[in-house]
This record gives sequence, C-alpha cells and structure tokens, in this order.
Amino acid sequence: MVIVKRRELTLWEKLYLPSIVKGLSITFAKMFKPRVTRQYPEEGLPTTEVTRGQPRLVVNTDGNIACVSCGLCEAACPAYAITIDGQETDRFIEREPERFDIDMLRCILCGFCEEACPKHAIYMSDELELADYTRQGLVYDMERLKRPESEMRKRMDYVKRINDRW
Repeated sequence: MVIVKRRELTLWEKLYLPSIVKGLSITFAKMFKPRVTRQYPEEGLPTTEVTRGQPRLVVNTDGNIACVSCGLCEAACPAYAITIDGQETDRFIEREPERFDIDMLRCILCGFCEEACPKHAIYMSDELELADYTRQGLVYDMERLKRPESEMRKRMDYVKRINDRW
C-alpha cells in the first residue's frame, strides 16, 4: 500500500483568491482594449485568394463556358448540391451544359467540385454573402453562376500555383 502525502493548502489558496485575481486581471485588461466592430454589410468581409466562397462557372474570353458536362463535379459533391444536364453542340467541344444548377442551401463550400473539374470550368469565388427571401432563390442556375475569366483570375492563379507543387 502506497501512502500519498498531500500538501496542505494555504489560507490564500483555500479562498481561491489566486484564481479570482487572475481572472479579474484578464477581464480588466480586455475591458480597456479598443474594440473592433465591423460595420456589416456596408463594410465587407476581408477575402484573400485562399477564400473559398460560392462556386462559379468561368466564362472564357470567347463568351462560352469551359464546362463540357462531364459530371465529375456533380459526382464529387458530397452534399449532392450540383445538377447537370448536358447537350450536344456544334462547336469544337462535343457537349455543353443545357442545365447547370447548384443548390446553395445544400452546398457546403468544400471545393471538391473545383478539384474534380478537368476543364477548369468551376472555381470557388470570393463571394461570401448568401441571402434570399425564398428557398428557390438560392438554387443558382447557369446564368447566375457565370463569371468572366478576368473576375476569377486571382483564384485560378492560386489553384494553379498550389497544384503545381506536385
């Protein structure tokens, strides 16, 4: 049998005064620091190239989207938020989307669609605000998802840079 000798607490420690004094000192230190308040929505949230906002379809300089309706982004989406219906086209690519919808209520902004796309047609934008008055208003169709390549250039360069590491 092992006997453990315990140290006796001092009166100061029995009154929990060290803990109380330490807690109050932290509180008073924080109380007098300047507060930082963001005036949202007038002052937007800060974004960088790493920010994963809502997914967007890239419109090439010729005015067409790069998507070929392969369905890999739809298959990679863990939330089943993407719906694609393809159609044939007369252009040099064989297919293009007839319907491309993303249910933003289901989208978890994971970026798997961006990683799965072999044609670099879908990227995560820096658009973070997501609000509407109806549920149907948050199902984005192809026209609402389109963004010119120039707007998406910062994110496209970032993705290219991180993928070129390997």
